[in-house]
Amino acid sequence: MFGKKQKYLAGLVDPEVLSAIEADSMHPVFLDLQACSALEIRYDFFDVSLWPGLSGRVRKIAPHAMQIGTVRLKRDGGVFQDSKAGERMPLWKALLEAEQVPDWLDLEQDCLYDYEILDKVTDDRGVKILVSQHNFSRVPTALELRDFARDVARVGASGLKIAAMCNMEEDCERLYDFCRRFGDDFELFAAFGMGDFGRVSRIWSLKEGANLTYGSMGRAAAPGLIEVPTMVRALEKLPEFHSQFEIATFLGGN
Repeated sequence: MFGKKQKYLAGLVDPEVLSAIEADSMHPVFLDLQACSALEIRYDFFDVSLWPGLSGRVRKIAPHAMQIGTVRLKRDGGVFQDSKAGERMPLWKALLEAEQVPDWLDLEQDCLYDYEILDKVTDDRGVKILVSQHNFSRVPTALELRDFARDVARVGASGLKIAAMCNMEEDCERLYDFCRRFGDDFELFAAFGMGDFGRVSRIWSLKEGANLTYGSMGRAAAPGLIEVPTMVRALEKLPEFHSQFEIATFLGGN
């Protein structure tokens, strides 16, 4: 549907990163931020009183980057209380009423009961929705992955992301097959493994049909996350990689 799409490298913006750059434009992390073509604003790491102004603050220091706004629940690797998942709607609405808003809003698959309401609010501001799934124990089966893609397509979301723990190298193969089957169905698509066995997939998935991956600015926020400078070099060399072994060798030398 979307053909050969632009590939995005996203870095995570938390209070430490944002305050460091705002205080010192020469801070080392500023180079990482400038190298990212997308930035995920982790709203759950910030006090809710700051949410409406975060997109504008990030836009000021990185006007080039596509923004993904995320309020990650604890069960999905964030800090927002799981028991308060249903209380996020008025907070989302408040940040979407701000002068500047993210280009995308990340919504977990198990919170799709909020989708219809959120879709109306985001549509009014030209914001698209990325539906995500995080599995910190295993890679879902091929059937589970197919059903996930169908759920996301059914509600009409423009983006899909899955990050799943790889317990062996073979686990990534299901994610690659998922990329080949469904990557072209979404404007923004990410499917990669977490953990040591998933490191290569953060790059190779882009060869299989994904167009979104993540890098670490400062401390790694997820298992197996690779530093932004290394990811930038890997993306530059992406056309030259013809096997996962070549990527593993590249990562071993960095």
